[in-house]
Amino acid sequence: MTDFETVLERFEDRRSRDSSSATVDRYALHVRNWREWLSEDRSKSLWNADAVDLRVYIEEQTDEGLAPTTISQRVSAISKFYQDCDKLADRYDMPEVPENPYEGLDKDDKKLFRGTTKKKDGLKDSNTDEYPYLEPEKVAELVENVPAPRLRNELIIKMLFNCGFRRGEIANAKVEHIDREDRSVYIPPRKSSEGRYVAYNQDYLGFQLAQWLDYGGRESMTYAADSDYLFPTNDNEHLSGDYINRIVKKAAESAGLQETINEYADGRSIHKVTAHTLRHSFAMAQLNAGTDVRSLQTLLGHDELDTTLIYLQQSKEEAKEASRAFHPGG
Repeated sequence: MTDFETVLERFEDRRSRDSSSATVDRYALHVRNWREWLSEDRSKSLWNADAVDLRVYIEEQTDEGLAPTTISQRVSAISKFYQDCDKLADRYDMPEVPENPYEGLDKDDKKLFRGTTKKKDGLKDSNTDEYPYLEPEKVAELVENVPAPRLRNELIIKMLFNCGFRRGEIANAKVEHIDREDRSVYIPPRKSSEGRYVAYNQDYLGFQLAQWLDYGGRESMTYAADSDYLFPTNDNEHLSGDYINRIVKKAAESAGLQETINEYADGRSIHKVTAHTLRHSFAMAQLNAGTDVRSLQTLLGHDELDTTLIYLQQSKEEAKEASRAFHPGG
């Protein structure tokens, strides 16, 4: 069967007939990111992806605050890839090409990358921030209410909050990425052009990290000996991003912090507290501590400053609301 790189080259060649080299490169990058996400978060290949996968992919990027036009460009590249692969199959030895996932999206799905989302609508209706986050004391409640295994899941939630990981990034973190002498974590490039380093607080998560790495926590997992990843499991080399999200949701439910803010067309609930909420929480905590927005952009791994400015705007709105409540006379 033809390997992925060969298929991608054929796709690029076909696209180059009508598009500039920069546009073709961008298409290829979006297809690579889609393939990586399918493997990491859905345990699927390009060749068995469907509309549900694409819908979840769009939802995640919407939750991250990406502009609808950016998401639309990525979806367009993915759709063109499947369209072209279907045509290329007539000329080359190709994997069996599935139905284009884009064709399975309904009108509500497509609104997700046209500027209106059910999640945002639900947040407005519930008088909650458009990009919800948790104060440190609420994160502490999450940690207290994690499902088993407690040590691993406490460490995951603390690292999400302390380092600003995306869930896919922490799922793919490796032991070698942790520098305990420097007390920092290297996060390889995934959705940005470069990797980044984020310092962690030893007093905050040092105990759980040492217990996990030095005192048998990680080694208790069946795949630990054969895995380079920080969080191996009894069934695989590492946890999936989807499973990490479930850990956070379960902790939020147990802590009484969860809220269902809307529902997708297929009946799935849209929750307020997810793994990405902890990334928002990291960003807001950094701003409240005085971190400048350019430094925050680097810490979050945002290619575009506009994405980071979302948090600054929200912080300013909250400060404005707080000033309204201030009574100089006591």
